[in-house]
Amino acid sequence: MDNRGEMPSALQVARAMSVVLGRKLADFSADQIVLTREEAALCLGLADGVVENLEQDEDKAG
Repeated sequence: MDNRGEMPSALQVARAMSVVLGRKLADFSADQIVLTREEAALCLGLADGVVENLEQDEDKAG
C-alpha cells in the first residue's frame, strides 16, 4: 500500500493483513499474539467487508 492519500483496495488490505497475521502466527510456541489498534481495526474492516459482500450475494440469490 502506498501513502499517496488514496484509500487502499480491499484486496490490498487483505494481502497486508495476511502478511502481518502470518508473521505473528508463525511462532507456534506463542500462546498469544498482540495486535496494534490499527491492525485490529484493519481486521475488523476486512471482516465487515466480507459480511457485506456475502449479504449482497445472498440478497441477489434470494
